[in-house]
Amino acid sequence: MKNLAKVLLLAALCVSAKLALAADPGPDSATCTVNVTVTQIIEWEGAAYADIDLADITAQDDPETGFSVYTLWINCNVSLTADNTIAAELDNTGDVPPGTDTLVTEYYVDYDGDGAATTGGTDTTYATYDNFISGGSAITHVDNDGAVEITLYARANNDTDNVADAGDYTCTQTLTATWTSD
Repeated sequence: MKNLAKVLLLAALCVSAKLALAADPGPDSATCTVNVTVTQIIEWEGAAYADIDLADITAQDDPETGFSVYTLWINCNVSLTADNTIAAELDNTGDVPPGTDTLVTEYYVDYDGDGAATTGGTDTTYATYDNFISGGSAITHVDNDGAVEITLYARANNDTDNVADAGDYTCTQTLTATWTSD
């Protein structure tokens, strides 16, 4: 009987050890830190503003105006500048040489309210192409709103002392956004 008790005790120890080894160990976790840096983003919604097609000028003092709206995506403060060269002045492309007959060409920009223009008003009243936001227009990024709608207005008119030749007049205005420190 002593031997039988020893065998039963040994069997009980073996079964208990196997049960302990086969038990669910519980969850086991590993961690991983993920890092990313977001740099300053300045990005227009596409390649170009839609064209501004002004109505025909039919009289000496007959200014025509139009506009185009475009979105600038930003996550930082930017300065907006414009092309102040003759490329932004309406000229009669049929002239020889080109550009000898021009129209008074003026622009201004307006923002959707999400950015703050801080150039002393020169960006929200018409200015001739060669003075249009030449000092830059500051746009302040607003947290949780990275889209600033910028409306570009254009106005064309005859010079007060000269009626422009009949024909088609074209130009290209380029707006450039540049990062500024926050």
